[in-house]
Amino acid sequence: MLIRRATSPSRTGTISVELAILLPLLMFICVIGVDYARIFSRALILETASRNACIYAAQDSDYAAATNDANTIAVAMKDLTDTSPTPTVTVSRYTGTDGWSYVQVKITQTFTTITSFPGVPNSSTLSRTTDMRVNPKTFKAGTYQNY
Repeated sequence: MLIRRATSPSRTGTISVELAILLPLLMFICVIGVDYARIFSRALILETASRNACIYAAQDSDYAAATNDANTIAVAMKDLTDTSPTPTVTVSRYTGTDGWSYVQVKITQTFTTITSFPGVPNSSTLSRTTDMRVNPKTFKAGTYQNY
């Protein structure tokens, strides 16, 4: 015996309506994802610039005293010179609890997103800090052995 199914009314256009409802949400998620990736990319660039300037300044005490040179090196990266606003670089020296001299490079930049949506911040401040011990010209007594 054959069983007949009841015929349903035509559902043409249902997919179009669903797409029209979901497309703005999908586009919103896509744009937010792109901005999120841009923020991480910018943070990595700032981290690299901070590290490069700190490596330069930590060569010895003369380089650590030349804070303008470390500022120039931090901002000299191509990815930082092409952006607006220019990042703020702060280079400072301090003596650690172990008695060694350290140099600290802090880079701060305001990041603005591509779009502005309600509830999503339009700008944020990114900051990266790197600390390194300054390589001494002469070693402290008892810290280095000649072999």
